[in-house]
Amino acid sequence: MGLSDRDYMRERYRQRQGLGAGKTQWNDKKARREELREGHEKAVPLGSASWVGKGGPWFEAKDRGHDYQKQRYRPHPIVRPHPAQKWILLLSAITILIPAYREAKRSGWIPDSGPALAFPSSGSVTVNSAIDPRTATSRMPVVTDTANAVVQLFDRETDEHIISAYVRRQDSVTIPVPPGTYRMRVIEGDKWHGPVRFFGPSTTYETVVRPMVFTRQKGSGIDLHRSPTGTLHTRINITDPKPLN
Repeated sequence: MGLSDRDYMRERYRQRQGLGAGKTQWNDKKARREELREGHEKAVPLGSASWVGKGGPWFEAKDRGHDYQKQRYRPHPIVRPHPAQKWILLLSAITILIPAYREAKRSGWIPDSGPALAFPSSGSVTVNSAIDPRTATSRMPVVTDTANAVVQLFDRETDEHIISAYVRRQDSVTIPVPPGTYRMRVIEGDKWHGPVRFFGPSTTYETVVRPMVFTRQKGSGIDLHRSPTGTLHTRINITDPKPLN
């Protein structure tokens, strides 16, 4: 079909549809846009469309630059957490909550309705009857924080109790002890309930990790002010302290 035949068929189609000149525009496939105005027909490549308005072109230029491409909506990738992340978060929470709970116990925030006894004066001791006081030639300095404390030394081999020293809250004393290498355990709390129940619900019980060495020339001590930079590490005992007879 020639060009004149094609134009004739289009004009005939418009007349049958009752459409006048200047009212109709359409796209010829994907390559051209044609519009009629006052009986004139012209073809404009789609890529050069610039006039937009009532009855304007159906498409604008396809490539509108780098800035436009950056602002186009693109779905964000779905980020799925690694299965181990929940355990990492749980362990992180535990490392914060457990020390906070134990500090609350030591400071007396745990309800305790039992009758309180007078805590022994700082520097008082309970000593194994087999220990000769004259052999206590070494020294054990103890500094307390906001809780009363009982600092104990045990034989490393037999776990036999050697000495327990009582130190009131926010105090410091130096206790004479026999020379030797011992396992140190620390009992802390608020209200004193005696040498069997110790501090009742507020009792905390820990063991110093490394052995404590006492010689005639040098002693070993403990400062119970907790700090992230502390060098004397302890572990929590899950059992209750043994009663002092």
